[in-house]
Amino acid sequence: MTSTSVPGAVDLLVLAAYAPELAGMRRLLGDNLYGNVSGVTVSCKAVGVGLPNATAGTTMRLLQLRPRAVVLVGTCGTYPGAQAKIGDAIVGRRVVLVDPSEVERRGAMPEPMGRTVECNAMIAFGLAGGRPPAWDVANTLAVTTDDVLAARIGASVGCALENLEAFGVANACALQNVPFACVLGVANAVGSTGREEWRSHHRAAAVAACEVISRWLGAGAMGLPHA
Repeated sequence: MTSTSVPGAVDLLVLAAYAPELAGMRRLLGDNLYGNVSGVTVSCKAVGVGLPNATAGTTMRLLQLRPRAVVLVGTCGTYPGAQAKIGDAIVGRRVVLVDPSEVERRGAMPEPMGRTVECNAMIAFGLAGGRPPAWDVANTLAVTTDDVLAARIGASVGCALENLEAFGVANACALQNVPFACVLGVANAVGSTGREEWRSHHRAAAVAACEVISRWLGAGAMGLPHA
């Protein structure tokens, strides 16, 4: 691996909500978070916390860097019944925009409004070590802090995980025809204990997710579209 700080078009853009979630990429890319790994030019950028910021930040980075593909790295919570534990790194299959008011039948999204984006199957397959990913991610506008609501969301939308940025990043990529995948580290259970658990575990969870991406790059980035 060689590293450089010269900006420009890249093969792979690794995005995170905020800079600390990219710390695990420094071992591979150095402090500039930019370099060449096995012939793949990689840049890592933060795009902002929450759906609106992540959408705008991703769009800006796509227009600046014109990547061949994007991988979102970050953290997530697990809904009740999900077969994942704190510290696991999860490769997403699809991301779903969720409004709890709709789950509770007190609101409805307009029919033309897209709410599901599929992750790129080939990149996700490579990131998952040659296995089809089976994890669906719900993107809510706010952190779900109520245990009853957490159970309802998970059961209603069929998602195991909650994250605040995944749909924004995925949808921005879809609009620019850029393949998207995501790797999220489990930092908490969704619900009343979630925020305290996240504070305790988010750094290690993000590092675990970064390690998945680093291993994938080191092994040749299976599934990354050719230039």
